[in-house]
Amino acid sequence: MSALTLLSGIGITDTFGENVIRSHPLDAGTVYRIRLSRSAPTTCVFPGPLSGLEGANVSKNAADHPPVLLTHQEGANFFTLIALRDDTTAALNVLYQNRVYVLDFVSGAPGDRIVTFLDQPLTGPAAKPQRLSPAALRGLLDRARQHSRLTTNTPGASPVYDYAEPGTVTRYRDFEVTLLRVFRFEAEDTLVFHVRFRNTGDRSILYDPQNLAVRTGSEVFLSSLSDATGLIPPQSTTQGYFAVGSSQQNGRANLTVRDVFSVIVPRVEP
Repeated sequence: MSALTLLSGIGITDTFGENVIRSHPLDAGTVYRIRLSRSAPTTCVFPGPLSGLEGANVSKNAADHPPVLLTHQEGANFFTLIALRDDTTAALNVLYQNRVYVLDFVSGAPGDRIVTFLDQPLTGPAAKPQRLSPAALRGLLDRARQHSRLTTNTPGASPVYDYAEPGTVTRYRDFEVTLLRVFRFEAEDTLVFHVRFRNTGDRSILYDPQNLAVRTGSEVFLSSLSDATGLIPPQSTTQGYFAVGSSQQNGRANLTVRDVFSVIVPRVEP
């Protein structure tokens, strides 16, 4: 439940939630309260590169034995924290686009894993989302491809997205598609799908990679951009990625990695 605190005549909203993956609209008049854990990192994601961080009870140097350990690379749009003590508190002032955003941290279980700050409201009337540029979509595909490297080579860091490994299979007459992973990038309202195509027949299969789609329930969502070959050789497997996001016509898609998807592959006759 939100509480309202008055400070020097200015209303400041103190937000606190129970979900481990949360989103907030950016508001310089809000104090965001975020829960940290000793057993798992918490990653805070902003829409763009951060100009600076000023904190209390926080340090990037583990040798200082701080209550909260911070990981941040200059110019990145995210930072990661983990509590090193029980019953601790910490605070950060985040400088982003010439404004300061106030974050308070408390230790507790479960800790928030990903907190994404959006530059548009989550509820109420809002402008239609801007369609992501091809370059931005390619960046999301690249981040999904780098998933294994990031989680392996950056101990203690949390990827700045939600993901799942459903392993569901969509079967066609002579080939099948396995949904290996689904990634959700909250700020962009975009899902990236990592799929494996398996040709069980003796002839090559051609498909249109730019018109891949997913179905969940009765709704079909077309890909915004894909990275797939369009060819499945006989008796072999190939892999590909494609992105599905919000549209200017329909607004935010608000799909989650826990939705049940089947993959639609438009076949091309030779």
